[in-house]
Amino acid sequence: MVSEIGQSRRNVRILLRIRWKREHKSSRRGGISMLKKYTKLIVVWTVLIVLSLAGCGGQGGNTSENDQAQKKVIRLSHALPENHYISAQMRAWAELVMEKSKGRVEVQVYPTGQLYKDADVLEAVQTGAIEAGHAYDFNLAKSVPEARVFAAPFLFEGKVTEITQKVLTSSIRSRLETEMEKQGMKGILFLPWSMEEGGVITSKQVKTPADAKGLTLRATGPDTAAIYQQWGSNISYLNGSELYTGLQRGVIQGSEGTVTTSVERKLYEVAPNFTILPYSARVSMIIMNKKFYDKLQPELQKAISEATKEVEDKTVAAAKTNLEAVLKAGAEKGVKIYTPTPEELKQFIGDRDKLWQSLYKDYPQILADIKEIQAIKSQLK
Repeated sequence: MVSEIGQSRRNVRILLRIRWKREHKSSRRGGISMLKKYTKLIVVWTVLIVLSLAGCGGQGGNTSENDQAQKKVIRLSHALPENHYISAQMRAWAELVMEKSKGRVEVQVYPTGQLYKDADVLEAVQTGAIEAGHAYDFNLAKSVPEARVFAAPFLFEGKVTEITQKVLTSSIRSRLETEMEKQGMKGILFLPWSMEEGGVITSKQVKTPADAKGLTLRATGPDTAAIYQQWGSNISYLNGSELYTGLQRGVIQGSEGTVTTSVERKLYEVAPNFTILPYSARVSMIIMNKKFYDKLQPELQKAISEATKEVEDKTVAAAKTNLEAVLKAGAEKGVKIYTPTPEELKQFIGDRDKLWQSLYKDYPQILADIKEIQAIKSQLK
């Protein structure tokens, strides 16, 4: 378009020179009036050129250059391995967003902590340093305490994945999203983990709480720590990166975790025992910068919502498939998996109502959410 304007201006100057020479021969007087005349003529020609080119530009509004200018890019950071089943669901979501937005929104996925670690990603999203990130419920709980409900001891005991998914379609999710928005975050995608494989990794076999008494167990938060204290265990908050050496050297004798954790980190080499104890839920979330999301056109927001629904509708099936594969892999690697009897499980659970009251006495909304989740559980029996 710039080159067209330049060429048009040159054409105007050529025409004016020709006309000037013709009229200059016929009259050598009236220089000032002639100058005014040609000045007006230049203005008229310029206006006509601009209007003409503007019209051409309007007709070419659907060019590939304009399409590229409208394209939105969302960088999504997460720290999970690429072959993890939660990673696969995030990739599927990214592809669906691209498809449903007809190429107008591209989600670029950065796995394995390439951009941010789990502990740093929420701040990066809030400040707008990145458009979107993956976080866990316990990451979110640091800024939105109500998210601690997913760690309430033995609240999700039973059909953990199904209960969690039901909670993620209830008013509890809506309230969490509202609290997140107050802090500049938009909750987009919520995925439950197959925490039926959750429990405690130990150097010695633990069948009852009595077996755990006196052991030093690693916890990741106050909720799990309260469970271990109820068993008479000692608490450690050893960093996850030091877990293998801590178990190897006897600094700790166990840790909360999953069969997946034991296999992927080869913890079975130094702590071969695993007791299945579904004492909490775990949720992965894709969280977006709210200002970025709000600036998206309504049809693009709709495309994101449709992609979210499609992935979330399949997430329970994905978790169950993963559970079967994980338990098989654990057995093949030599993990000694023990599932407590119903009577033994009751001993591990203890007085959970008393524990909830103690842990969440300063968080009335969490206590209210616990009652709502208990009602959801009763519907699934």
